[in-house]
Amino acid sequence: MGDAVVLDLQGTVYDAGRLVPGADRAVANLRDAGHAIRFVTNTDSQDSASIVAMLRGMGLELDPAELFTPVDAATSYLSAAPDARVHVLATGVVRDQLGASLAVVGPDDDPTHVLVGDVHDVLDYPALDAAFRAVLAGAELLALQHGRWFLRGGRPALDTGSVVAALEHGAEVSARTLGKPSSDFLRLALGTVNPAPGPARTWVVGDDRSSDIAMGLEAGVHTVLVRTGKFSRQADDDALPRAEHVVDDVTALPDLLVTR
Repeated sequence: MGDAVVLDLQGTVYDAGRLVPGADRAVANLRDAGHAIRFVTNTDSQDSASIVAMLRGMGLELDPAELFTPVDAATSYLSAAPDARVHVLATGVVRDQLGASLAVVGPDDDPTHVLVGDVHDVLDYPALDAAFRAVLAGAELLALQHGRWFLRGGRPALDTGSVVAALEHGAEVSARTLGKPSSDFLRLALGTVNPAPGPARTWVVGDDRSSDIAMGLEAGVHTVLVRTGKFSRQADDDALPRAEHVVDDVTALPDLLVTR
């Protein structure tokens, strides 16, 4: 049994809509060496099937079971509460995926939880106010992820965490984050590996020190920062967590795991 390699997607495996050159060979080499791969993402605008199709369209072969998203984490978390009634402030495809296994309700239907994901194409003030009132009435506020911003078409854009922050501030609550950098997200992702690896046999690899690296360090696992994606925008920020290893890109991973 090899190690578990938890690979961030955007900025690490692919960038600007294309695979990082050699990423497909690197993943194949890791599999050949016996390592379990889990592709993780904070993407909260697409359903899992769409993400798998997108990656395969780029030339990356993967099993759907190797992908773990905040929507998967939300399903795991909320399935443990059999009476959960969830108001979902997110895209239609995310609502549909959650609705396949959870009771998804409107904001005025006494939700027990308000779940916030990507709202770039669906948010308006009435929707935000309705979610706020539900949280104020006692619904638990959940964030599919808590990123402040992300790169959209190569340009910075406000991320889900910035919308969640408005609800937190207004209702005077703290949201539970289900995606990165929550160590619970990593725990749930690793729970899909059989047998589940210990920290010494787990590697988190990503381009974002505030998300990928912070999550790995909190969980006490190996961390690898790649110099692609967000790397250059965070390189001079001494306040951000520092990874155990820094490599040029994902193609360096097979050799790193051999020589460590």
